[in-house]
Amino acid sequence: EILNKQRKVIYFERRKILESASVQTKLLADGEQIITEIVSKLEKNQLTLSEVIPRLENLFGTNFLLLNKFKDNLNNFDILELKTYLFQEFWLAYETKVLELETRHLGIIRALERTLILIYIDTEWKEHLQKMALLRDAVGWRSYGQRNPLFEYKDEAYEFFKRRAQITRHLVIYDLIRSSII
Repeated sequence: EILNKQRKVIYFERRKILESASVQTKLLADGEQIITEIVSKLEKNQLTLSEVIPRLENLFGTNFLLLNKFKDNLNNFDILELKTYLFQEFWLAYETKVLELETRHLGIIRALERTLILIYIDTEWKEHLQKMALLRDAVGWRSYGQRNPLFEYKDEAYEFFKRRAQITRHLVIYDLIRSSII
């Protein structure tokens, strides 16, 4: 039942990608969500700014010169301003990549965006199915430890599914920003 619900979500995602005229809005939203997740960890002191900057620079393929210049003096920075700055840097990196690829081959970026999303949805879904099979076996053993196997399975299945979506977003954005036409 749990896996069937997740399968329906995946098929709905794929159908939406295939039927949409452009996936640009989805990609921009995914990039913003990645930034929001990372900044949230910064806000909760789970990460430091010196850890956040390289992660985002690597993911978005850009140098945050302003942040690097002042990262030691940013103890009392405003989270909203930081998030706005990172959004703008991401939008700029994305638009730069779109213009770069469009000048070389008209229309290629839209096909590339859609293809990358579908490839990573499919790849991560296959990995998710493998993890779920392993989880099903592992949860059976937990009943010996006086735990409710169904509750354990549902809880971990949900966490796996959320993590699959995060990984897919990261991989698509990373590959898109780093793509080039030879």
